[in-house]
Amino acid sequence: MSTHRAGGRPRRDRAAASPAPAPAAGSSPRGDSDAAPSPGADAQDASPAGQRPAVEPAGGEGSTRGGLGAVLQEEEFSVADAIGGRRGIVESVSPTPLFVVLFVATGAVGLAAGAAVAAVVVMLVVRLVQRQSPSTVIGGLIGVALGAVLAVRSGEGSDFYWPGIVTNAVSLAVLLLSLALRHPLVGVVVAPLDPRVSDWREHEDGRRVYTRATLLFAGLYAAKLAVRLPPLLTGQVAALGAAKIAMGLPAFAVIAYLVWLMHRGSLARRGHR
Repeated sequence: MSTHRAGGRPRRDRAAASPAPAPAAGSSPRGDSDAAPSPGADAQDASPAGQRPAVEPAGGEGSTRGGLGAVLQEEEFSVADAIGGRRGIVESVSPTPLFVVLFVATGAVGLAAGAAVAAVVVMLVVRLVQRQSPSTVIGGLIGVALGAVLAVRSGEGSDFYWPGIVTNAVSLAVLLLSLALRHPLVGVVVAPLDPRVSDWREHEDGRRVYTRATLLFAGLYAAKLAVRLPPLLTGQVAALGAAKIAMGLPAFAVIAYLVWLMHRGSLARRGHR
């Protein structure tokens, strides 16, 4: 799924079109076990997206690379690339509806939580068998397993979502802190991904663009907290699941597209094609 301009040129081979991007500082090899929290990635939301530095959702590495790193150097925006393709969607989303359906149908927290954990374990095994990076799924497994433990211990299905809420809050805090320190996190992460903007701090336009981009991600996490905290505190498991899915990959894709537009605009103003 991608948005194409009429008569648009085919995508360029990334290896031939530009220098190989350096790995992000402090990052492990896409979107999902870095020190910094990842926009698009709750403990179970994302890996969005383990977690990548501030601009990656779940989906992880495999045959397809996802997240902003997969689309920043492209002339056309691809939703599929941004969210990690079909596999990224399945790995990110599937534990939540499985937990909700089983909990609502049976009222058994242990059964619902165990099934969600088992689903992630199966996805992890599949990646290992296929000799693909398990980092994304391992990050997701940690979040789902922690949520399962909390829910089983308390007997409250809503406690399954606490790890994701905490991750959202930490992500928001990190993004706001980076803005306060005048080192907007999106700019810090984007620079190694696209060497054409490695000097963004030296240009007013670059500082403005990546400050706004960081604000967009901060707004996304603030919205997640605002929407999900009320049903969490009132124990509405089904509403939590619906909010988690709706504000996961779909919301990330919208923000990723806006940031891509801002990034491409900045490149154009600096004479890059």
